[in-house]
Amino acid sequence: MKNVKLIFILFTSLLLQNCTSNFEEVNVDPNNPTEVPAHLFLGNIVRVNQNAIYDTFVGGDMGLCWAQHWSKVQYNDEEKYLPRRGVIDGIWDQLYADVISDAKSMYTIADKEGNNNLKGISLILQANAFQILTDIYGPVPFSEVGQAGNLKPKFDSQEDVYTGIINYLTQAEQLLALNQGEVPSTSDLIYGGDISKWRKLGNSLKFKVLMRISNKVNVSASLQALVNDANLMDSNEDSAQLIYLAAQPDANPIYETIIFGNRAEFKNSSVLVDKLTTLNDPRRPIISQTNSSGQYVGNIPGQENTSNYNGFSSPGTFYLSPTLPGVILSHSQVKFLLAEAANRGLISGGQTAAFNYYLEGIEASLVFNGVPQTEIDAYLALPSLVFTTQADGKVKIGEQNWIALYGQGVEAWTEWRRTGVPALSPALNAAIPSIPKRYYYPTYSININRDNYLAAIATLSNGDELTSSVWWMN
Repeated sequence: MKNVKLIFILFTSLLLQNCTSNFEEVNVDPNNPTEVPAHLFLGNIVRVNQNAIYDTFVGGDMGLCWAQHWSKVQYNDEEKYLPRRGVIDGIWDQLYADVISDAKSMYTIADKEGNNNLKGISLILQANAFQILTDIYGPVPFSEVGQAGNLKPKFDSQEDVYTGIINYLTQAEQLLALNQGEVPSTSDLIYGGDISKWRKLGNSLKFKVLMRISNKVNVSASLQALVNDANLMDSNEDSAQLIYLAAQPDANPIYETIIFGNRAEFKNSSVLVDKLTTLNDPRRPIISQTNSSGQYVGNIPGQENTSNYNGFSSPGTFYLSPTLPGVILSHSQVKFLLAEAANRGLISGGQTAAFNYYLEGIEASLVFNGVPQTEIDAYLALPSLVFTTQADGKVKIGEQNWIALYGQGVEAWTEWRRTGVPALSPALNAAIPSIPKRYYYPTYSININRDNYLAAIATLSNGDELTSSVWWMN
């Protein structure tokens, strides 16, 4: 019996040794990797970013309504500048926790993989998200974001955030120029792995970033260098946009709210409809539906008409489609920025170049909206579109950019804050005397990161209020 026990103990010892020797090598679950490939982050980063910006209660209530593209006939507190704190908290959380955090993780893993293309794309996506954040809130955490164990990052000044954004985009161009590393088309929902188009996006986004701060900083040389490099968006195929799918939960958020959610209170504003009518603009039937009487009638911003839902023009069916693209940056907007830069003398070419860029911007928008070429040619030939002075150019370029940004709520409101074109008046019965200039900070910052929050609001003209200007507005 003693010999049997000894043999059993010896056998068990050998078995345990074999089970624990090289354990990590033989006991790896291929379906649960410890670190995912970098490219698998890409699709979700893009989708979350666009869902956050196109969310109807963000891009609609606090974007299209504040830019006076839309006006709600009911439930219009936000249109009258009484936004919901929970919605404001949500966009902060999504952009930091799901976009920027994942983009930083993608960069770290791509670095280990030696994939410079994904590193460059990560920097572009971070730059875009940080610009949205600083433009809608003001000073925001930037330099300390992503630091392990730091739950209370400082709020960097907008000047410093913009410097950081520009550096990200400069680094992105340097990395993408190497063209090293695979970007699978199945993960790249924007360009299908075409690195040449990512380079155009990075450079075009940099041009937009520079134009946004052009009233505060001398950016002429940097703008001209981008023009000279000739690697900006130059066709609608270069536009950066997410193509949504035909069914929930992957449809465009505007469709999901207004059509699938049956929220018929969203109408086009009288400001937009009247402008399109005055210009004899062929986008009018695409941007707007007729009312129950077959007329194009916009609702006056801030005015409730709860008993007359059918008396006003709803957004056009093209903009209520589940597959409406979620635009990050469009070819048309880049052309309008070039037109503005030339008109202001920030880049070479003068008014001749400004006018040509302006016409290219209008045509790009018309093509995006599906206007037939014969109507495009007729519209571009209208004498009313011509400008011969810098002052007139500023207004006409700004108006056309404003129209072309229809559907892109946060960007439309932000560009209006920068240019002041067209001239808009506050909504009726508004809670404050001016169209909002920023969002409130989220409750997380107030409650958890209070010292840094207080330091940030001390730099704002009116503290943590909708009426405080962001840096580049001053």
